[in-house]
Amino acid sequence: MEKLRTKITKINKRYYVRLLENDLLINEMACKLKIDVGFCCKYMLRWYDKLGGESKMASASRARQKTILMPAGKVWYERALRENRRI
Repeated sequence: MEKLRTKITKINKRYYVRLLENDLLINEMACKLKIDVGFCCKYMLRWYDKLGGESKMASASRARQKTILMPAGKVWYERALRENRRI
């Protein structure tokens, strides 16, 4: 059974994409446009696999990704989201 999953939530005109492992938050991103949710998922799964995470889903996502497409709209990476919470 796969222990890694993604969860997408819309809050205040942003789509939040969370990468969870056994219900523990691993990474989080946000995007303004719904079309960029796929970019966020691919980006997080790619880094999870690159940094040694063991997941068939992350490995498969990285293997089928030939090029990294640029997002169509504004994207907030994990660091920017953490900084916004401190304010």
